[in-house]
Amino acid sequence: MARTVRKKLIAIVETPHLKRLIDLLRQCGVTGFTVIEGREGSGLGGDWTREDVLDATEMKIVLSVMKPETAEKVFEQAEPFFARYPGIIYAHDVEVVRGERF
Repeated sequence: MARTVRKKLIAIVETPHLKRLIDLLRQCGVTGFTVIEGREGSGLGGDWTREDVLDATEMKIVLSVMKPETAEKVFEQAEPFFARYPGIIYAHDVEVVRGERF
């Protein structure tokens, strides 16, 4: 089966800002994503676990696969977003089957 190269985008954001991030993704043409909970990690503020944080600072992880052009739009819009809100966004190339779906 043929494989197509797409971009997998990963964003980590605090729960109160999740809807804003999802709105940004949709405005850039992202048609699908998955949100999962961050259980523990480490960052500028040090180590954290889910038990250590309030609901307001819980982290969500957003995963999405898209065309490279769409990822570029997301990064352009994400720069000011992440300058204002805590979190990170990054992407890498992935191979997918049924590339037309992305």
